[in-house]
Amino acid sequence: MISKKLAIFVLNKALATGADFAEIYIQEKKDKIIVLSNKKVDTLSQKLIFGAGIRLFKGNKVVYGYTSDISKSSLTKLAIKLSASFNDERILTVEKLKKVHNPNKHQPRIPHDVMNIEEKLGILRKGEKAIYDTSPLIVDARLILQEWDEKVWIYNSKGRFVKDNRCHTRFLMVPTASKNGLFQTGIYKKDGSKGLEIFEEFDMKTEAEKVAKDAVKMLDAPECPSGKMTVIIDNAFGGVIFHEACGHPLEGVSISHNTSVFAGKKGQKIASSIVSAVDDGTLENGWGSSNFDDEGEKTTKNVLIKNGVLTNYMVDNFEGRRMNAKSTGACRRESYKFCPTTRMTNTYICNGKSTREEIIKNTKYGLYVVSLNGGSVNPTTDKFNFTASKAYIVKDGKIDHLVKDASIVGYGFEILKNIDMVGNNLALGGGMCGASSGMIPANVGQPTIRVQNLTVGGRGDNL
Repeated sequence: MISKKLAIFVLNKALATGADFAEIYIQEKKDKIIVLSNKKVDTLSQKLIFGAGIRLFKGNKVVYGYTSDISKSSLTKLAIKLSASFNDERILTVEKLKKVHNPNKHQPRIPHDVMNIEEKLGILRKGEKAIYDTSPLIVDARLILQEWDEKVWIYNSKGRFVKDNRCHTRFLMVPTASKNGLFQTGIYKKDGSKGLEIFEEFDMKTEAEKVAKDAVKMLDAPECPSGKMTVIIDNAFGGVIFHEACGHPLEGVSISHNTSVFAGKKGQKIASSIVSAVDDGTLENGWGSSNFDDEGEKTTKNVLIKNGVLTNYMVDNFEGRRMNAKSTGACRRESYKFCPTTRMTNTYICNGKSTREEIIKNTKYGLYVVSLNGGSVNPTTDKFNFTASKAYIVKDGKIDHLVKDASIVGYGFEILKNIDMVGNNLALGGGMCGASSGMIPANVGQPTIRVQNLTVGGRGDNL
C-alpha cells in the first residue's frame, strides 16, 4: 500500500531517538453485514476500515499510535511524535526490506462478490421460511450474514515486509419462540476463513428446523437444579469453556505480568493426564486462521498442554521480551486502531479415546451441556462462569430431560484436573473474542468431555 522506500524512511524516523524496534501496520478491511428480522431486511450495511498504526519498542517499553491518513507527511509526523517517547541516540537503521513469502492459504473458493445482495437475501430467506414453518410459537427469525475482506501490510525494522489477504464469512440463525409471556431462543452458527462456500457445507432447511425446535422445546423445559455435579460438555462450541477458563490465562500478556495462575508452571502437570490442548493458527480455513499474525510472524501449531503437562504459552514479540521466549505467531488485533497483543487463534482440546455414548452411559447422574452461550473469566483468579443454551439431565446413563437456565461456575485450574473422560469427536465452533486488542474471530473446540465436581447454577431444586 506504501512503497518500500517510504516505509524505510518512516521506520528510520521512528528509530531516530533510540527505539530498538519499529513497525508499520496498514489495514484495508471491507466489512459487510445483512440481517433479516421480523420478516424484513433489518440491516444492510457496509463499511471500509482503512488506516495505519506505528509501534515502537525500547526494552520493555512500547508506544503505539495510529492514523487514517497514510500519506508521507502523516506517517512521518506520527513516527516523530511516537519517537519523542525516547531521548537516546539511534542504535538501529533500516537499509532495506525483504518481502516474506506468503503461502496464501485460507483463501475463499467462492468470493463474496460472486453473488449480489438479492442472491444472498434469497439464501437467507430459505432459512427464515423454514424457521417460521416449524411452529406457530416462533415469533421471530433473525438471520445474519457477515463478510470481511481484509488486506494487511506490515513493515518492520527487522527488514521484513509481509502482505496478507484475509477473508472471513459468518452465518447465524437465531429463532425466538414465545408462549405465555415467556421467550426462548436457539442459535446455529457456521463460519470460517473462507467465502460463500460455507452455504454448501450444511442443509439450510434441516438446520433451520432443528434450531427452531430447540427454541420451542425450551419453553416447557423445567429449571436446572443447582449444586455440585458431574457435567458432560459436548464438542464444538463447548470448547469455549477451555478458551475462557484456560486459554486466556495461557496468553503471554497474562504470563509476562505474572497475573496468571499458570505463570511459572511450564513443564508442570496442570491437567488430567488424558488432556492435551493446542492453539493452531495454521488450521486450514479455520475461523481464527491466517498466514501471518498481526506482527507479520508466521502462524504456528502450538501445543499448550500434552498429557496434562503445560508445554508452552502463547507469545507475541513484545511479551516475549519479558518472558525470554520466541513468538508463537499469535499476536492479533481488531484493527489498526488497536495495539496488538497475544491472542488465541483456533484453540481446542485434542481427541481422546471415549465415544460420546460411552461418556453418557457411564454417568450415574449429571448435567449434559449440549451448547454454551459463552462466558467470561478473570485471568488473575482463573474463575469463570458460563451459561448453557441447551442442556439435559442425565440419569442412570441415559439422557433424561431438557432443562433451562443452567450455568456453570468454577476455576480453570480445577476443571483441567477434574476431566476424567475425553471423547473422540473433536469439532470446532467459531466465536468473537474480546480483549485489550479488540474483538477478533477465534475458534474454540473440543471433543465431548466429562468433568467431576463442577458447580452448576439453576433456579430448580438444590441437589
